[in-house]
Amino acid sequence: MLTTAAFSVDAIPVTRETDSFGAQLKLIHRRIQRQHPIVSCIGVALQQADNDSLKLYSTSSKSGFGPFSKPVVQEGLQDQLAGRKFRVVNDLTPVKLNQTRELTADSDLQSGLSVPFAIDEQLRGFIFFTARKKHGFTPGIIEQMHVYARVITQLVGSEHRCAESLDSAISAILRLNKVSNSESPEHLRRVAHYSRLIAEKCASTYSLSRQWIEHLFLFAPLHDIGKIFMPEELLTKPGPLSQREFAQMKTHTLKGREIIDHMIDSFGYQEDTHHTGMLRNIVTLHHEAIDGSGYPFGLRDREIPLEARIVAAADVLDALTTKRAYKDAWSLDKSLLQLHKLAGNRLDPEFVEILASSREELAEIRSACSA
Repeated sequence: MLTTAAFSVDAIPVTRETDSFGAQLKLIHRRIQRQHPIVSCIGVALQQADNDSLKLYSTSSKSGFGPFSKPVVQEGLQDQLAGRKFRVVNDLTPVKLNQTRELTADSDLQSGLSVPFAIDEQLRGFIFFTARKKHGFTPGIIEQMHVYARVITQLVGSEHRCAESLDSAISAILRLNKVSNSESPEHLRRVAHYSRLIAEKCASTYSLSRQWIEHLFLFAPLHDIGKIFMPEELLTKPGPLSQREFAQMKTHTLKGREIIDHMIDSFGYQEDTHHTGMLRNIVTLHHEAIDGSGYPFGLRDREIPLEARIVAAADVLDALTTKRAYKDAWSLDKSLLQLHKLAGNRLDPEFVEILASSREELAEIRSACSA
């Protein structure tokens, strides 16, 4: 059951038409505006399965919809949820966007309507509509918004079940890592967190949506899944690999691609919903190098997909700071110095700089993901 305690809001402006749920939400908004131009924004707040936070999708990249969702989440939800009732806020201008700035009279967020929704008979969140004027939601408009809310609820339920299916499939594949002692769960978690840190700090440069970043975080732990096909003695060899051994080791990227392709085909995952192209790129191309000396295809610079370049930097950093069969753990200073040496030949210099300027965050991640 959805509760009102300790809710936080993760605002996710819909920024890519290739995000199928976001595209459909925008399409619904455009249809509403043909009849009711005052409806300025639609947002969906979905409770996350593992905590009491709300993930927020919005048709407004400008506002992120946080200004309206925050008071709705924090004020009076218990009664609204208990009765599964809608709520109208006729004047949003007293709402603060942050600690210092309030909504102004010319804002698109002047009044709002929130409608709770259920998935599989469990209350899971809210659909929000905002209007460009105070008292914008008349009884007639409210009735029509309830019709649209039912359509949106169906879309949310479909999206939610797809996400749960993908999470379950990835969890099952990650359990394969128990076959090998070469990659610890802590290493995989740190690579995921480092990758998300990099992506968040370059999000504006590359116009990355929150959905893209969260899929990167979800997929990064799978980067070396192909190593389950490698002999254990090869993975745990204390000394350097011979030329023949290294040639065998390099095949793990394509072996991993085979696993991922089988998973995608078996479950019918689609690119527009599940970002399958990103997953394939991470697994297959995270050992490509900026100067073209990497494998398996010898791609250079921007020929290497963004997600693979990000995960490569995250993976190398954690490999350097972690004890392995062939080396002791290096200090963060020594590791970052080595990353700078690799910048421009093996690693993307932009992402090396992001890591080097994020020492405090790196320390927090290492502490949170320690054994």
